[in-house]
Amino acid sequence: MDFDGVIVREDSLGAFLRHRLLRTPWRVPGFLAATSALVPMIGVPATRSRGLKLLLRAGFSGLSLDAYREGAAAFGTALAARPGALLRPGVDAALGHLGDGDRVVVVTGSEETLARAVLDAAGLEDAELIGSRIGSTPLGLAFHVHAYGPAKVVELRQRGIEPPWDVAYSDSSADLPMLRGARAAVLVNVGPRGGARVRSALPGRVTDVVWR
Repeated sequence: MDFDGVIVREDSLGAFLRHRLLRTPWRVPGFLAATSALVPMIGVPATRSRGLKLLLRAGFSGLSLDAYREGAAAFGTALAARPGALLRPGVDAALGHLGDGDRVVVVTGSEETLARAVLDAAGLEDAELIGSRIGSTPLGLAFHVHAYGPAKVVELRQRGIEPPWDVAYSDSSADLPMLRGARAAVLVNVGPRGGARVRSALPGRVTDVVWR
């Protein structure tokens, strides 16, 4: 099960980055200057992961790993309590699976500390989590693992979770590698082009839903 766009309405790591910049407004001009070239990279699937890695380094410059984790946990808890921040149908779907005794694994490009805090605050403490992991480098914080696109399947396999899985939920055709491993795929608020790509690859296995 994906996280951003399925359980939370927005890009959770991006929301945390905006929160940090708003609390330290003197950083904004330098951040914008340093990252203006990254916007086109993030918009293209082939370069999105590298663009996000560079954006992370710029946005959390000067922050220690411990300080990042403390801030991410606090922000995630607050985000889950914010009106409208959660996609209630997604939370309810996860709770329904857990209530039926299913194993629920949330796999996300968002960072694990942040995503774990959101899930716990949303009542999904029993959902397992595989997310991106951040570590310290000589140049600052950076992704050690970015669980995006094909990397999600790699991370699942490293945890001993092999396809086929019963159902996978996603809001993006970038998750097609993960969706291919599912007996049934649920596309959440996916646009016509992305939806057509997934349906073409997985005929007869796709359900489209609109969650508000």
